[in-house]
Amino acid sequence: KKKKKEKKKKKKKRKKETKEAEEATSVIEKKQKQDDGKDSIKEPEGMTESEKNFLRAKARREALLIEKNIKKTHREKIKEFNEYLGSLTEHNDIPRVGPG
Repeated sequence: KKKKKEKKKKKKKRKKETKEAEEATSVIEKKQKQDDGKDSIKEPEGMTESEKNFLRAKARREALLIEKNIKKTHREKIKEFNEYLGSLTEHNDIPRVGPG
């Protein structure tokens, strides 16, 4: 039962990330088309289909990263990082040796 739930969560997360990436890509493409009136991804002649797909995927990843970084302020990022560090186990801490 746990594995099924985990698989469903992973699938849902992947679907959400894909949707966010597509939205971010579409927003950036619209802005770029408004700027220069041309297609946002410049594909030189002679590229294979897989090379074109790679460039598209790279643009989506960059757009998602940009969108993700724009949403949070520095203060929010630090707070989130501190919460993450606080949730870590103290497995790697150096134990005290000796009295006191």
